[in-house]
Amino acid sequence: MRNRFFHICFLLFGCTILFAQETEKLEIPEPMMFDLVRGLGAEQGELEINTLADFPLNNTSVRPIEWAPEIEYALFDGFAVELEFPFADGHFEAFKYAIQYTLGTSSNNKYIHGLQFIGETYVNGSITELSLLYIPAYRFNETWSALGLFGLMYEVGSDANLNKRTTVLLNATLFADIGHHSVLGLELNNSDPTLQLRDENTMVLLVLPQFHYEFDFGFSFQVGFGPRFIENETEYSGVLRVIQTF
Repeated sequence: MRNRFFHICFLLFGCTILFAQETEKLEIPEPMMFDLVRGLGAEQGELEINTLADFPLNNTSVRPIEWAPEIEYALFDGFAVELEFPFADGHFEAFKYAIQYTLGTSSNNKYIHGLQFIGETYVNGSITELSLLYIPAYRFNETWSALGLFGLMYEVGSDANLNKRTTVLLNATLFADIGHHSVLGLELNNSDPTLQLRDENTMVLLVLPQFHYEFDFGFSFQVGFGPRFIENETEYSGVLRVIQTF
C-alpha cells in the first residue's frame, strides 16, 4: 500500500510537469486553517512567512494551543515549497514540508487548479503522514470566489494507526471580497490540519467563519472563531494567522 501511494504521487506530479498549461495569476483568497503553499499561480521569487495559532475556548485543561510558524517560497512560476514547524503549547511536535504545483487556468481566467503534496514527520515516535490533494478554485465575479482541497492522507511508520492508515481530506471555503483589503470567508474542513495525529484519523467537522485583512506593505492577518464537531463533543476555538509577504 505504501509503495502504491508513492507511485501515485510521483505519477501525478510527473504528468503535471509534462502536460502543464501556461499559468496566470488569479486572485483568490486562501483558506485559513488549511492554507496553500503561496497562492495558485505564484510567481518565481515570491516569499511568505506566516504563523497560525489555534486557541482553545473550551476544555482548555486538555486542549493545547496549537501553533505553527512556516516559510513558503516559489522556486519558479507555479511551483512553490514550504517548511512548517508545528507546536502544541511549547512542545515541538513535527517537521512538515509541502510542495505545490499549479496545473493551469481556464481560457476565461476564472478557474485555476493545482496539486499539493504534504509530508509531516513527528519527532516523538515513528510516524509520518503523507497527503496528496487536488486544489480547484473559481472566481464567480469581483466579490465571490471559492476554493477546495480534496485528497487523502496516508500514515507510515511503526507507530501508525494500524486500524486506519488512510484519512479522506476535504476542505471547502467560500469567500466574499468586501473591500479592497478585506475578505470574509466560511471554511468547512473534515479533519484537523494543524495537528492531524491528535484525532487518530477520526472524521470531524470544522466550521470556521473568518475575516482577512491585507495592508499595502505586504503584512496581513486572518482571524476566525468556530466549532469543531467530534463525535458527541464540540470544541470551540479562536484562530489567528499573521502573514508577511515579500
